[in-house]
Amino acid sequence: MTKVTFSSQGGRFLSVDILGHAGYAEEGEDIVCAAISSAVMLTTVLLDDIQHVPVESTADEDNTHIHIELQQGGVERGQDALCALHLYLSVLEQNYPDFISVMEVHTDAED
Repeated sequence: MTKVTFSSQGGRFLSVDILGHAGYAEEGEDIVCAAISSAVMLTTVLLDDIQHVPVESTADEDNTHIHIELQQGGVERGQDALCALHLYLSVLEQNYPDFISVMEVHTDAED
């Protein structure tokens, strides 16, 4: 199962962490993994190359782990992209609940 965790603070998304292979089918034939990967790639291109939002992204293919974090100065501008990714992956979860889990973790605002 792929576990997706969105971190938010004050009603705004800060990051998304994607871990694990969906397990819907063999690697290379897994439509759930393909849908997740494609959505994440599009989001990264939108944030980085189109909107020029400061982000830090890492991908560890060996451990099937992707992390995207909006950096200072990019949190507000990156909201539409992360909101769209959250909505898309949540719909995917509704259609394939045994293969993807999407959750949101709220952090307290700093004083």
